Amino acid sequence: MKYTYEDMARYADGLMEAEEQQAFEAALATDAELQQQLALYREVDSSLQQQFGKDEQREQLQGTLQQMRQEFFGTKTAIEQPPVQQPAQQTAKVMPFKRYLTVAVAAAAVLIIGVFVWNPFAPDLYAKYAATQMVAQVERGSHVDSVLQNATLAFNNKEFTEAAVLLAEVVQTQPDNSYALFYFGVALMQSNQVPRARAVFEQLVKGESAFKYEATFYEALSYLKEGNKDAAKDWLEKIPADAPNYVKAQELLKKL
Repeated sequence: MKYTYEDMARYADGLMEAEEQQAFEAALATDAELQQQLALYREVDSSLQQQFGKDEQREQLQGTLQQMRQEFFGTKTAIEQPPVQQPAQQTAKVMPFKRYLTVAVAAAAVLIIGVFVWNPFAPDLYAKYAATQMVAQVERGSHVDSVLQNATLAFNNKEFTEAAVLLAEVVQTQPDNSYALFYFGVALMQSNQVPRARAVFEQLVKGESAFKYEATFYEALSYLKEGNKDAAKDWLEKIPADAPNYVKAQELLKKL
């Protein structure tokens, strides 16, 4: 069968039947790619749990969510596994709204990572590995949410100086917002404010947020941007084997 991010969500929530769970765990024990993608799913889930509000957002986001599921729950995000007979009643199960959102964003994250990690034709290592997109946040109508939406648009349009200014406003208001901090650091680095970017990344590295090891990776990229490969290697080696971006870090290490 094909294990999708929806399957990973059901496994993470303990919603699989015993037979299916055993098959999934057997595949997980031998499939490094499945292990990596489950780790990424859990990382995104942890981050979104801190960012999204309660169920009053359900109606507002339902249409967008359905579109995201159609776009990302296809063969591109599936992992081939030996066939396992599924219990008939599972087709009727419905996942919680927030879980569907997490699954869609995790699938999107993998697709984004795949674009710049596995493309062998990128001529510039820094440009190849620094490329990323901000995942849009849910609007609740507050001023900070409005600023974040504008920052996301600017960032994804590669208007990094403008994005950095907007994200600085969010960080000033919400200094513990690891999502805003991370993309603030990336925007600073992409707009050639490298020392300021490093200060932001180091703050995240010292913490335990979902962006801890992404910040470590981008700290390495900040040195690669300056041509300091030795320092970049040192930071890449700080990323542990159980981090979601370990494979990406090891790939870049081999190229330096």
